[in-house]
Amino acid sequence: MKRITSFITMALVAMLSFTFVSCEQDDDDIAWNLQGIWEGEIRGQYYDRYGYGTTYNYAQIEFYQNPNSYASGEGREIDFSDRSYYTEVVHFHFTVENGTIYISYDDGTDVAITHYSLWSDEFRGEFRDYHNGRTLAYFNFQRVNSWRNNWSYYDRYDWW
Repeated sequence: MKRITSFITMALVAMLSFTFVSCEQDDDDIAWNLQGIWEGEIRGQYYDRYGYGTTYNYAQIEFYQNPNSYASGEGREIDFSDRSYYTEVVHFHFTVENGTIYISYDDGTDVAITHYSLWSDEFRGEFRDYHNGRTLAYFNFQRVNSWRNNWSYYDRYDWW
């Protein structure tokens, strides 16, 4: 009888150990999944003398993971006008800490991406002000290319 109860106890301990496994991605995995070129829409809110309004901009954002620090890297954002001409190119540095993506643009703007979903070839969420947490814009991007699709970062740019 003692042998059966110790066997049942060991089986319960083994089964309970599976309930404590986390399904969240760690920061290195998030940075790895961000790598590549993403294109899509950025939708922002504004207020002027006529009231509230919404802006829709098309953008391309590129993330390149730092080979020496896996949860960080560099990139650039290209904003396009409604006639598909680029209007602004801004370079940035990014880090992933505790699941939050922090982006520091070279023009001095700092944003945090906290409420997002990153699935295979779809990346959507909110750009938030790094300092006060206020939502700045919503984005919906599709992956258009990555190093996993026979494209190499080092063939196009030499930022490292």
